[in-house]
Amino acid sequence: MSHESGRVRRLASRSVSWRRPDRLTVAAVVVPVLALAAALLVSTEQESGQRVAPEETPLTRATLVCPPGGDEVDLASVSGVVGDLDVRAGEDRADVEVAPDRTTSLELGPRAAIITGRDDLAPGLVASRYQRPWESMDCRAPVVDQWFTGVGAGAKHRSSLQLVNPDGGRAVVDIEVLGRRGPVPAPALRGLAITGGETRRFDLAEVIPRRDDLALHVTTLRGRISASVLDTFQELGRGSGGRDGLASQDQPSVSNLLLGLPQGRGQRTLIIANPGDDEGRATVRLVTEDSVFTPAAAKEVRLPPQSVVRVGLAPLLKGARGDDQSRPLGVQVDSSVEATVGLVMFVRGDLVHSVPTPPVSVASTVALPKADKELVLGGASAQGVATVTVWDRKGEQLSSERVEVTRDRGYRMSLPRTARLLTLTPERTDIEGVVLLSGDGATLVGIREPVLTGLEPFVEPGLP
Repeated sequence: MSHESGRVRRLASRSVSWRRPDRLTVAAVVVPVLALAAALLVSTEQESGQRVAPEETPLTRATLVCPPGGDEVDLASVSGVVGDLDVRAGEDRADVEVAPDRTTSLELGPRAAIITGRDDLAPGLVASRYQRPWESMDCRAPVVDQWFTGVGAGAKHRSSLQLVNPDGGRAVVDIEVLGRRGPVPAPALRGLAITGGETRRFDLAEVIPRRDDLALHVTTLRGRISASVLDTFQELGRGSGGRDGLASQDQPSVSNLLLGLPQGRGQRTLIIANPGDDEGRATVRLVTEDSVFTPAAAKEVRLPPQSVVRVGLAPLLKGARGDDQSRPLGVQVDSSVEATVGLVMFVRGDLVHSVPTPPVSVASTVALPKADKELVLGGASAQGVATVTVWDRKGEQLSSERVEVTRDRGYRMSLPRTARLLTLTPERTDIEGVVLLSGDGATLVGIREPVLTGLEPFVEPGLP
């Protein structure tokens, strides 16, 4: 921007001489000019540098990744249309048809499966992975930032971190590790480059061997990565052991709900990670159909900064087993600092994990195998209604039940063994839910909201 101050005219009369302007004259002329320039500058910066939120747009392409670990993959779509999904497993590729209210099962072996829906089939893509004795792996779209709490790297409790790159370009991922005494040096897990289509597996007992419980913070720095943990527990000297997938938690929170407590004798251990720099305190409560309460044996848990704490639940559960109404359905962990949590259970010779799942506010669907199963609900944000509808493999509706829900209570519902698709629809409330599979070991399957739309970032011409 240029400003013209006017022409300087030469005076013809030499008798007129110039005088230095006084301060008042300078102020009267210069100050308004500077104020005008500043106003124009501020206006221009605000106009060009303002932040605009991404615009929500229709989803035309969606990708789910089922990590290695189970033979059976169950696919479904809640888009309401019939069409083909693109499924890749290693070098194999196939078009798999899906239809409303139906599941399609695939036997893919232990390989990672990449499922892509396009156009009308992109919104509401659903997939789950199972194996007997019951274990489940979380099939999700790649997540940029996530936590795995309750990981093991020893001889008895051993975990494998699995990283899958579903795209053609290279991706870079960074893993931070927290232990009982603070951050754990793990240079072999920092700045990992995963080539397009590659699956890499890291046995933590070999990479960072140690006996304490761990928490992993997985951050994708470039590209897209699907991260998962396959967990094993071996009772030394007894020959028995179990295996299960450990699902991730999206972010730390001051309130964490862990739903699903399989019945039977066995070890149940709560793992709490405090990733912050400040020390905190946590309170552990039990969730039943009657209430959410603090057991008499519960003690306040100290959470040192950047560390992991182990809490045995046996003293808390010992006096809580009574009739069905007072049977514990979950564990509520409230803390003074943001924390991540995981519940590691070795029940009747099988390993079972429970992790927090985000509450759902819209109709949310999960694909299920043929098994004994029970739905567990909790964490309602207000008084409302939850409608539970299930279908069999052929798409025939088996039942639809409305449940009145409210805060500070848990709910459970037996489901038909042949139920293969379940939709949870909350009204006037948010609520959390898991499905407990049992009969041949046990595993927990979290219910997540479907991805129905995409986000298109605001881009201004001339900006990088």
